[in-house]
Amino acid sequence: MLVPVLIAALVAAPMPFGSLVHAAAAAPGRSTPAAGDPGVATYDTSDRLRPQGERVARWLREARRRSPTVQRLVERIERNDVIVYLDISRSLAPNVAACLTWMAATNSRRIVRASFRMNLGTNDAIAMMAHELQHVVEVIDHPEVRSNDTLLDLYTRIGHATGTDGLRWDTADAVALGTLARLEATNGFRAAAGGDVRKGT
Repeated sequence: MLVPVLIAALVAAPMPFGSLVHAAAAAPGRSTPAAGDPGVATYDTSDRLRPQGERVARWLREARRRSPTVQRLVERIERNDVIVYLDISRSLAPNVAACLTWMAATNSRRIVRASFRMNLGTNDAIAMMAHELQHVVEVIDHPEVRSNDTLLDLYTRIGHATGTDGLRWDTADAVALGTLARLEATNGFRAAAGGDVRKGT
């Protein structure tokens, strides 16, 4: 039995919406919608980011428009081998705002799913978008990650535990970039040129 790895985005966190990455294999029998399926919003830049519905597609558009941090993450993802399905989940635990779920790997692609709470406000959704996309970049940076087990290995090296079961993890970079994206979205904040917002987190 596969035990999913949770690298998590929590609703209550020291910094707003720190994140739980929920890395798990796709549930048996659950198909992945194709970008052209009825009811599935299309993404007009590339096939790497695939919103599954208009609400999450709108959050992504707003995040790219209002947060340079999110835009930089999107550009990085579009140049690499990971496909990201973005969707709304009604089954997240009450204390989880968003999660990244490992789905599958092919010879040329690695596939993950970023899921978000339905009732997020736009600024919270932008913060969570940055947080989860940073986790995608962390996967990109480690090509050895090709399964649930290798994802767990990665986060035991680069992350910090957010639970006591050995399955819940997060990273300082994801928390910091989520916080920065929230500031950008709410206050038009811009980091100083050459600065590194991650320092000191």
